[in-house]
Amino acid sequence: MTTLELKSLSVNIGSRRVLDNLSFTISKGEIVGLVGASGSGKSMTARALCGLLPNHAKPSGTLILNGETNALDDIKAFADKRGRDIGLIFQDPAGAFNPLMSIGDHVAEALVRRDGFTWPHAREKARATLDRAGFPKSIPAFDRYPHEVSGGQRQRAMIAAALVQAPKILIADEPTTALDVTTENAILKLLKQCASEDGLGILLISHDLPALARIADRLLLMKDGRLIESSQLPLTEADAPELARLFELSHKAPAPSPSHEHPTLLQTKAVSKRHNNRSGFLSGSRATIHAVKNVSLSIGEGEIIALVGESGSGKSSLARILAGLDRASHGDVMWASGKGRVQMVFQDPAGSLNPRWTIGRSIGEPLSLPADHPQVKEAARDAGLDPALLTRCPHQISGGQAQRAAIARAISARPDLLILDEPVSALDFEIRDQILSLLERLRAMHGIAMMFITHDVSAARRLSDRMIVLDKGEIVESGLTADVFSAPHHAVTKALLAAASPSIKEGRERS
Repeated sequence: MTTLELKSLSVNIGSRRVLDNLSFTISKGEIVGLVGASGSGKSMTARALCGLLPNHAKPSGTLILNGETNALDDIKAFADKRGRDIGLIFQDPAGAFNPLMSIGDHVAEALVRRDGFTWPHAREKARATLDRAGFPKSIPAFDRYPHEVSGGQRQRAMIAAALVQAPKILIADEPTTALDVTTENAILKLLKQCASEDGLGILLISHDLPALARIADRLLLMKDGRLIESSQLPLTEADAPELARLFELSHKAPAPSPSHEHPTLLQTKAVSKRHNNRSGFLSGSRATIHAVKNVSLSIGEGEIIALVGESGSGKSSLARILAGLDRASHGDVMWASGKGRVQMVFQDPAGSLNPRWTIGRSIGEPLSLPADHPQVKEAARDAGLDPALLTRCPHQISGGQAQRAAIARAISARPDLLILDEPVSALDFEIRDQILSLLERLRAMHGIAMMFITHDVSAARRLSDRMIVLDKGEIVESGLTADVFSAPHHAVTKALLAAASPSIKEGRERS
C-alpha cells in the first residue's frame, strides 16, 4: 500500500533550478534510502516534503499522502501535516532542541499545543514514547536538558518527538552522522523496528551507503537535483552502476603499511584527566568524571595511529591533551626531541575557519603570513585546494573544500604531529575517499605523523598503521591495525568491528 507518492517535484531559487522533476513513492512499512553527494538536493527534497522550503524558493508538483492530493506550492496546507502525518528527524538534535526546555517537555509540547492534551496527559504519553525510542529509563527525561545527555540519547529523544503524534511518514535527515558505529546501529535498529511494527514509511537521507544497506529496502541516488538511479536491495552493478561504484569507495582496500620501525616521536606516561561534572541539573550533585584514565602510548615519526571508540570514550579529551589545549590531571607527555609541533584538524571545518577571513588568510594565520605568500599557496596545493579559492570566504566553498583548507592551514606550519578529530564523518563517500587519499599522500610527502580520531572503522583500517581502542577513558586494545581487525581481543573492539558495515552485495535478512 502506497503511503506517499511524490510527482514531478521541482524547486527554483531565483533563476536556478535546485530540484528537477523528482518522482518516487514510499509504501507502508518501507524504508527508502536517499543518497547523493553534498549539494545534490537531498535535504532540499526533505524540506519540500514538509513545506519547510526557504521563503524565496518556488516549488511545483504534487504530493499524494494517505490518498489526499496536495499541491507542493501550497505551503500553508503543510502546517497541519507536519507532526501528524509527516515526522521529521534532524541531523543535529542539539541544534534543534530549545536549550531551556527539558528533554521530556520537548516530546510532550506538540501534544499540548496541537492536540489539546493536558500537560499531565501529554507527559504520560511522552514518557511512553521515550521508552519506545529507547531513551534510558534511568535518566529522568523531564529533569534533564539537551546538553546534559549524550548525542545518542538526544537522537533518541528527537525520534520520540517525531513519533509522539503517530505520523504515517518519517523523514530522517542524516540521523547518525556524528554517532559511533554501535550507537548508529542502535538508532538504525530502532527505525527498522518502527517500520516493521507500526507500518511507518521512512525516507532515510544519508551519505552513508553501508548504513543504509543494513535497513533500507530501496535506494534512490540524487545528483545535481535529479534522481539518476533507483534500485532495490541487494543491488547489482548491472542495475545500479553508480551506486555500486560509490559503495566500493566505502570499502576501498587499506594502503600497505610500511614494514620498517618508526623512531619514537612522542610518548605519554600514565596520562589521566578528571573533572567534576554535575550529574543532575536540578539536584546540583556532582560526580568525578575520568575522561582519560592512565593512558600510556607512543607515536612514531611518520606513523598514522587510529584512535577509535564509542562516543564519550575519551578520544577528543586525549587529543586536546596531546595538542596542548588541555592539561592532564596526572601523567606526562614527552617528546623524543624535547619539544614538538602539533596542529589539529577538526570535524567541522566551517566552524574552525574564521567566517570573516578569506581562506588564504586562514591558511597563513599560524605563521602570520599574508594570503598571497608563496608558502600559503604551496600549502593549498599540497592539500589539493585550488589556489583560486584562496580569495573566497568559508561560506563560498563546499564542505570538502573547507576540509582541505583546514588541512592546508594545519600543514602550513610543518607540524611533527597532525591530530585529525573525525575529519571525514560529515562528508559523502567521494569526498571522504579524496580526503583519505590526501592524508596518505601528505604522509608520503612530508613524513607527518598523524593521530586519526574516528568512529569509522573502515577509514581507520584503510589509513592507519596501528589502532588504539579507548573505552571509558582507558586503552582496552592496541596493536597493528591488520592484527586488530583479524583477531580482536577486547569485547569493545569486537562490538565496534561487528557493527561495521556489511557489504550491500551480501544482502540482509529481512524481518
